Amino acid sequence: MKLNKTLPYQINPYQGAVLDTDSLPDNESDFLNILKETITQIRKKNLQLIWLYLPKARADLVASVVNYGFSYHHADENGLQLIFKIYPEAFVPGYATHFIGAGGVLIDDSNRILVIQERYHKHKHYKLPGGALEPGEHISHAVEREVFEETGISSKFLSLNCFRHWHGYRYGKSDIYFVCRLKPLSFEIKIDHTEISEAIWMPVDDYLSDKDTHPFNRKIVETSLTTTGLKLNTITDYGNPESHEMMF
Repeated sequence: MKLNKTLPYQINPYQGAVLDTDSLPDNESDFLNILKETITQIRKKNLQLIWLYLPKARADLVASVVNYGFSYHHADENGLQLIFKIYPEAFVPGYATHFIGAGGVLIDDSNRILVIQERYHKHKHYKLPGGALEPGEHISHAVEREVFEETGISSKFLSLNCFRHWHGYRYGKSDIYFVCRLKPLSFEIKIDHTEISEAIWMPVDDYLSDKDTHPFNRKIVETSLTTTGLKLNTITDYGNPESHEMMF
């Protein structure tokens, strides 16, 4: 089979060449020769840097490309993203610096709030149900999903009431936690024992006055009770249909 002399690529908004590595040659020597010629051609285009993603199946090439001058940018379960700076001052956008989570404030007609006890906590510490957003998931959808997965309670997003920005979280990254007001649509609790040990409907006044309620949890519940929050809205013709939800 005749080998291509260069790897195809696309130019991203940061004047970087994103290499297409869907069909890499099996032979490492052939790959390096093609890579070197590709870099030579890209230099002539006055681009700033080169992006090379190696899938896990081609981990055998990592040492060679690093020795050639590529450096790590980030990794995921499927492979490793590397970069090669053509110019030392080239701008390299960062990877994920924050975790994003959402918690739900659900209050029923009897003025009871839905709270949970996480499985790994060794003492009584009731908090809001919620969890991390999945890639491509909106806050409003995520908090409804997390509440249902943990407690079996169906709900409807009403508003975004406050958020916390916390540094020094998991793996040294930062965390943004959104607190949302939800309307409960069901009331029978069915907990997920893999995540939580208990879920109850507790009178709001009892929760706010309980000495074991963390000051942060007390504050965000009080905020949700006293503010109207930001409502969900959409902007047409903004991004793709899955990315235009906004809060106002």
